[in-house]
Amino acid sequence: MVKAKKGRPKNPPKFKEILNSLIPSADIFEPHELEMFNGLMALYLNDFDESQLSANDMDDIVSIAMNRVLEIRLLKTVKGDANKQIDASITIERLRKQTSILKENLATRRKDRIDPKKYGGLSIVDLAVAFDKDQKDTMFAEDTAFEAEEALLLTSDLLVGNKNDQDASIFDKEE
Repeated sequence: MVKAKKGRPKNPPKFKEILNSLIPSADIFEPHELEMFNGLMALYLNDFDESQLSANDMDDIVSIAMNRVLEIRLLKTVKGDANKQIDASITIERLRKQTSILKENLATRRKDRIDPKKYGGLSIVDLAVAFDKDQKDTMFAEDTAFEAEEALLLTSDLLVGNKNDQDASIFDKEE
């Protein structure tokens, strides 16, 4: 008998495949809204490593994108009608509040997944020292280049002055 493994599978299915097969987004949204929803989903998923996403993360991302599309739908519906705008503003405010909570949940779960030991050896002092060293190296390279250019100019035939001009006369010798 094979023992069942606990935890997440090593190669979970791609989130986009799950989204397309389980959520009837084409039935929920109009074609232009579906395009917006899919674009928002792609945009939000770019912020995450899909192999690290949990089911709760996926649900929150879908809800955030759906809330944005529904908010835009409401705004288009009430355009030009002041009475409808007042009614819709309450719903839009609720959608925005819910979206804010969902974003906070995603951020909290993301922070929980970060291994503090992974970044333990790096501090702001290390970054400042590295920046100063890079800046010092850059300035030293510029200085060396300027000195080489100066040495080249000093040996150039262009720096003879005006002693060879026809109208030049020597005035510091007594005649």
